[in-house]
Amino acid sequence: MNILQSKQSEHFRIAAIFCFCLAFATGLFLFIYGKTNSFIIINGHYNQPLDFFFQYMTLLGDGLIYIPIVLYCIVLNRRFILPVVFCIIICTLITHFLKRVVFPDELRPISLEMQQIIIHKVKGVPLNRLHSFPSGHTSTAFSMALLLTAIMKRKFWCFVLPLIAFLVGYSRVYLGQHFVTDVFAGMLVGILSAYLSLALYHWYQNKNGKKQMPEPTL
Repeated sequence: MNILQSKQSEHFRIAAIFCFCLAFATGLFLFIYGKTNSFIIINGHYNQPLDFFFQYMTLLGDGLIYIPIVLYCIVLNRRFILPVVFCIIICTLITHFLKRVVFPDELRPISLEMQQIIIHKVKGVPLNRLHSFPSGHTSTAFSMALLLTAIMKRKFWCFVLPLIAFLVGYSRVYLGQHFVTDVFAGMLVGILSAYLSLALYHWYQNKNGKKQMPEPTL
């Protein structure tokens, strides 16, 4: 079965289109202002409540977010654990291949201080210097958000989950961890990873004559 032909995939398709719209808006913003200025615009607009909010919002893109998702699958939807595992593997491999093999010397925004550019720093958030491209938090957030829409019963999750992932991406720039270019690439990696994981899942299911995922339950 093609992933765009099932009931679950209707929500996936809607969410994917919305994710591409968010990616397009991000790319347009990047095209207009450029790599450095787009970072300065986001990182330079800050206040204490936003510092607090984004310091914790960014954790939704941390690899630890896989733990509650896997636990959910084990307890409530075991059949869905396979595409989740596929997605974790695919997203991790693509992200780290780009970070450590293709763009190993890509500097993070902290390097702008060498150009006398002031970076807003949030207390308690350490800043790294290397492996900037792409944003791993963003790719993780978008891959999981998009993938989870395939098992959600209510259509509003098709918009809520991608928006949460978008805020994770925004947080990476706000916190001085990544450029908008890194976030934009992370969005695309996340979208691709989610699609490939569902495609691989359905190929595996069809090949082995197994039932597809059950109807959404949330």
